[in-house]
Amino acid sequence: MNNIFFIILALIIIIYIFYSIRKNKLDVANSFIWILFCIIFLILSIWPTCLDWFATLLGITYPPALFLTIAIIILFIMIFVQSKKIEDLHQKVIDLSQELSILKNKSAKKSHKESNSEKKQ
Repeated sequence: MNNIFFIILALIIIIYIFYSIRKNKLDVANSFIWILFCIIFLILSIWPTCLDWFATLLGITYPPALFLTIAIIILFIMIFVQSKKIEDLHQKVIDLSQELSILKNKSAKKSHKESNSEKKQ
């Protein structure tokens, strides 16, 4: 019974991700990790012994520890990717503000020159 709940939950999340992509609320590149995580969650919900087998293969005696470790690794990857994107956007904001300051300075000099030439006439 628990497996059916988790299967339905994973399918609802996948559908919601595709809906968000379609409505342009979520980028395709960002959603890839979410979809991958949901597919892994769906596989583990359908075949829960798969986690036991994989844990035994890696020499881990407590399979839920493997699941939590995988989840933490995925979350760290997601945090790193988002931090990198934030830093790129921060640098773009700095570049744009510098360009805007330069353009405002040029515009102010141009209007100052025009007003001086009108005064001389």
